[in-house]
Amino acid sequence: MNISTLCERISLQPEIKSRVIEFANGFDFNSVNKQLNGFQNYEMMSEALAKLQTILGEDPDNIKIFACMLKASADVYEIYKSKGISDEIYFATMKCYTRFIDETYRMTGKLYFDRYWWTTRQSGCHLFRIGELECEIKHIDGDIVIGIHIPSDVDFSPSAIDVSLVSARQFFSNHYPKLSNAEYRCHSWLLDRQLKEMLNDSSNILSFQNRFEIFDEGEVGTDFIEWLYNTKSTDYAALPENTSLQRNMKKHILSGGIIRNAYGRLKL
Repeated sequence: MNISTLCERISLQPEIKSRVIEFANGFDFNSVNKQLNGFQNYEMMSEALAKLQTILGEDPDNIKIFACMLKASADVYEIYKSKGISDEIYFATMKCYTRFIDETYRMTGKLYFDRYWWTTRQSGCHLFRIGELECEIKHIDGDIVIGIHIPSDVDFSPSAIDVSLVSARQFFSNHYPKLSNAEYRCHSWLLDRQLKEMLNDSSNILSFQNRFEIFDEGEVGTDFIEWLYNTKSTDYAALPENTSLQRNMKKHILSGGIIRNAYGRLKL
């Protein structure tokens, strides 16, 4: 796998693709090979990323680091093949790059890559898109669990989530057999129990939430603003009210309410 082929297969936005390829063609990736390989060590991801940024230097549009993320992601294709993981899952996983750029464009009007702090997981072969969900092999306090993430383009219907969870268990049983009985966890504002007061009983969000045992109410967060309202603005009074959840959440936060990123474990 090479960067150009990867860009093509994930339908990367042409304006971004041309800039990435131009940089990649003139850059010696051997100079950062240690850092890119470092993404494959879960405990060393952040350190490898910080060192990579230092080596790359000024990077106002993040094109340099984006090209490096794509190079690392292209390189782990060999790991996928060695484990017998399908191309379908590989490219579905790597389409995160195209999705992230689209998300940022919707919020800012600018084609821009700003998720390099997150994509060490994809480029390090720790996170996989399996059906509607993303599943991350997470190291927490000496244990390894499967972290469940909800992409912005998810089909959140109960039936689609059922298929993804069954597929995930089969995936790890086949390709990471030591994780066959791993615990599945989710850390998200979608697990905040207050949502039960803002949604009707037939809500897909509540159906998802009810799959989990909440074991920690979690920390106060504001990242839900980005996902629910498609904005980074902190002008809460100006938030849109296109859905009942948007309206109820806006009322909640304008009245001084908070939302927590709760922790849950998937019920057996």
